[in-house]
Amino acid sequence: MQGEIFLGNKKKTVEKILGWKAVALQKKHAKVLQDGKSHSIIKLDSGEIFYCAKIPELTLQEALLLREMTKEFQETGTKKTPAETAGFIEDYCVEKKILLEKEQLCYFGELLNSNVFGFSALDCFLSDSMTEEIAIIGTGNKKPVFVFHKKFGWIKTNVFFGSNAFVRDLANKMARKLGRRLTLECPKLNANLPDGSRLTATIPPISKEASVTIRKFRAEPFTPIDLAENKTFSWEFCAFAWLAIELECSFLIAGNTGSGKTSTLNCLLAFVPRQERIIAVEETPEITLPHEHMIKMGVVKEQGFGMHSLITDTLRMRPDRVVVGEIRNSEEAGAFMDTLLAGQGRGSYATFHAQSSKEAIARLNSFGIKELDMSAIDLLFIQRRWPEAKAGESIEKRRIIEAAELVFSEKGFEAKTLFEFDFEKDCLKKISESSKLMEKARNFKGMDRNAFLQELEKRKKILQALSGKGFSLKDFFNAINRHSQELKK
Repeated sequence: MQGEIFLGNKKKTVEKILGWKAVALQKKHAKVLQDGKSHSIIKLDSGEIFYCAKIPELTLQEALLLREMTKEFQETGTKKTPAETAGFIEDYCVEKKILLEKEQLCYFGELLNSNVFGFSALDCFLSDSMTEEIAIIGTGNKKPVFVFHKKFGWIKTNVFFGSNAFVRDLANKMARKLGRRLTLECPKLNANLPDGSRLTATIPPISKEASVTIRKFRAEPFTPIDLAENKTFSWEFCAFAWLAIELECSFLIAGNTGSGKTSTLNCLLAFVPRQERIIAVEETPEITLPHEHMIKMGVVKEQGFGMHSLITDTLRMRPDRVVVGEIRNSEEAGAFMDTLLAGQGRGSYATFHAQSSKEAIARLNSFGIKELDMSAIDLLFIQRRWPEAKAGESIEKRRIIEAAELVFSEKGFEAKTLFEFDFEKDCLKKISESSKLMEKARNFKGMDRNAFLQELEKRKKILQALSGKGFSLKDFFNAINRHSQELKK
């Protein structure tokens, strides 16, 4: 590269100039575990695993040039597109009498696109389908970005950020479409990226340094077939959930953080018939369904629209089904119970933090929900996430470990277990029949016990026959609606 760029007397570093830096790790004594187009994963002699984004380690001159290019490209006054960056760089270099090598032209084009149209150095991690979570934990080379990898768990990357101001501005850029910002008056931000990934960001005084956590979501939501195939739940449970939704049962999916509660809720709601009206209330939008008649309402705390008030508003909207993203406190729990006790629609659904049916009941009790009212929740599904080491890889399992119905019996109020997870065999087993579901099948469909069991078996076989076809959620939804009509004949 020719031409001179003066740094002046002030000491500057690449990370201060650009806001971030990618470090080229020495791979001489490292084992390459994965090698892709945009990144590699290496294991050092010490045993530590690194996620290496294939971003060149820029010199100070290159960093200054990229910053000036980015600034001028953004200030041209006309709406630019990624396809125009190559031409812009060539024109810029001719005007400034700068000569770039072929390789430099290539990576300058990619970096300029990331700066202007993407999310800077995070683009590499966001585009990798194997990363589930991305975490900025501060600034400086001692606080690199971490990613949670599907095969290796939490690992360090070769990228770090240079200033809290840059991290704050990056988070604000991500949340721009929702009109939310990190400010001194509002130092915490929850939002969603265009691809549906969930963003949580904080700045002082909430955190010592600016932090960003991005939980990624699949571009194409899971189907019930996907989760049965990967053993999140069994085919028998899947058939049971299908019939439970058709028979207008309400349920709560509880579990620990990151266990996949929302993904399971989303896929099971594909069993809701096509013609029904769904109202979804969420703090950050995650429910993605193929139904045409659906309204999504989101929390806007800055304007006083919280979960409680939005859930209450569903009472005036004549829904067939009410979906609540997550119940977090007593007000939200009370509002959710109001929708159930009002008898509106054909079912209400939510997620909740608890690791067993007993814990879920205890937490609802602590929120002031009476056991008599709690029985309006027909079913309780518990989903757990736990780490498991296998062949040198750190993987995580996500499984439905319990399904129960909430009933009053001679013993009083209880969570009667219907399905239970066998940890030794890694499968969900049915251990008892649902009296609630059987009663509804008798009242709604005139089924006796034998007919009820035969119906479950029919649905199980239909679902298994759909396995291996690679259906999208929309394809599955269309197929299941056809089969539902056939079952009614």
